[in-house]
Amino acid sequence: MLSIIVEYISLFLQVAAAAIAISLFKRTKFNASWILISTGFLLMAVSRVFELWPMIYPEMEDQMQIIQRWLAFIVSLVLLTGVFYIRKIFQFLRRVDELRRETEKRVLAAVIKTEEQERQRFAKDLHDGLGPLLSVIKMLVSGLDAKNTAEVNGKIRGNLRQAVDEAISSVRDISANISPHILNHFGLKDAIEAFIKRLRQSENFHVCFTTNLVKERFGYNVEVVLYRVVCELINNTLRHANATQVTIDLQLDEEVLYLEYTDNGIGFDLDTLPAHEGMGLKNMRYRLQSGNGDIEIASEQGKGMRANVYMVCVFALGAKITHFTYCSI
Repeated sequence: MLSIIVEYISLFLQVAAAAIAISLFKRTKFNASWILISTGFLLMAVSRVFELWPMIYPEMEDQMQIIQRWLAFIVSLVLLTGVFYIRKIFQFLRRVDELRRETEKRVLAAVIKTEEQERQRFAKDLHDGLGPLLSVIKMLVSGLDAKNTAEVNGKIRGNLRQAVDEAISSVRDISANISPHILNHFGLKDAIEAFIKRLRQSENFHVCFTTNLVKERFGYNVEVVLYRVVCELINNTLRHANATQVTIDLQLDEEVLYLEYTDNGIGFDLDTLPAHEGMGLKNMRYRLQSGNGDIEIASEQGKGMRANVYMVCVFALGAKITHFTYCSI
């Protein structure tokens, strides 16, 4: 009697396991390996039914044994196939993990290279901008002498004050490039406008900046990334494009910032872009993707360049959004 109860309990458990496995088809997106494993559970439950059948109909015991042998073979085949597919899944997951690690290494290498380029640029700014001024100041200071006439010392002091003022201005420019205080204190719109004002303006080059931002503030990473992207795009235009006109349109739409950047320069072929220039574009993309954003660049020889950028952000502080236009001349 006890053995019969155990048999029925075993049948109930196997039917329950098969039912649960089948109910998970949708969650596993009808994965072939899971379907095979579920089929195996179901066939095992059917096999248990055929084991109990001779207890009710003893005369059918021989037939049930034959059916059970075939069912055992089919169950083994189904489970073996399912395990084979599961092995394939683990191989695929391992490959995905390897690709993720490779991507992380490439991103890290790009970040390190960008940081090194920033250090080199900073060192160059100090060497080319501040270094000569300090040398001039040193020379002027050494020229001060009590034996000189008042007029000579007065001229030296005047030149010294001018050199010190230029050195202070140079330090401020370098500081603004490293960490723009306007961005930290006043936000993205004012920082971009200030950067445009600092550009070397000429009759043959000007920038038109439009936006619907007023005093909105966003997360620090959002503002820094978009500011650096704008600076990088403008610097690339100045260095390589021979453009006379740049148009920047920055728009906030709900919780997404959209930036459209165009220039009328000589353009370039994305497929044949030199490695050192292509790295700058990749760095912009990595920065944006790290903050739920991306960039698309389109350009052809002789047809200028267009960059479309978007970045998801949190609307931190806000005033009423209006339309703002700033054009440098």
